[in-house]
Amino acid sequence: MKKLVLAIVIIFTGMRLNAQSISFSDLTNLTNLSDGQAHTYLSLGGVFKLDYMKEENGKKIEYFRSKSAKVAPQSITIGVNEIQANGTILRTVLYTTQDPENIVNLIAQAKRAKLIMKFQGMDRDNNIYKFDNEFYNITMLISTNNNKGSVEVKQKEFIGY
Repeated sequence: MKKLVLAIVIIFTGMRLNAQSISFSDLTNLTNLSDGQAHTYLSLGGVFKLDYMKEENGKKIEYFRSKSAKVAPQSITIGVNEIQANGTILRTVLYTTQDPENIVNLIAQAKRAKLIMKFQGMDRDNNIYKFDNEFYNITMLISTNNNKGSVEVKQKEFIGY
């Protein structure tokens, strides 16, 4: 029940955004939902639609893309999961956009969320920003020719004290 309420709150939060279809907290919250709940959130939110599905190594990977033609194309991939020996499922959410300003906004949101920037640098193709806390490893990339960007949110195994 709590996850359903969380999903509804996330949906309404996502609907308030204009050009950028998803917020940083939405991306991190998607990793906490089961694949079915994440699918429902993305489908019912009205911002993304299922583009296609494929099966890789026995996992159902779902690819969503933004519906609006008024904003640069954006996509989200869910279903990239890692199952630990103890049965814990660690989820990864991938977000891509053809508007690098969306990634700049997500970087600012990550900083406001008090995530620690562990690395800022660049390679031949991308400006790289890596954030970390006890729950997530987050990699944000902005292409050096400023025509695209991506965010990868990986859930970490939490070991209590």
